[in-house]
Amino acid sequence: MSSKEEDKKLKEAFDDVFRYSLIMGLKFPWQMIAATLVTIGLRIYKTVLDDEGYKGMTDSINKNFDEIEPFNDETLH
Repeated sequence: MSSKEEDKKLKEAFDDVFRYSLIMGLKFPWQMIAATLVTIGLRIYKTVLDDEGYKGMTDSINKNFDEIEPFNDETLH
């Protein structure tokens, strides 16, 4: 799969999960949705990566922690 195809699939996956998260946000508090998504993501990484890969991924998340931007969409407020 080419990088362009991977980028398209990544955007599609992001958009689908984001759309579903907005729907869930009508039923549950945003903090609950965020905590659930983080937990699911970490569990998936823990399942598909070896210990070294998991450590590398969590280190990368930690290193880039300050670079994370909030959504500028008023829908979340």
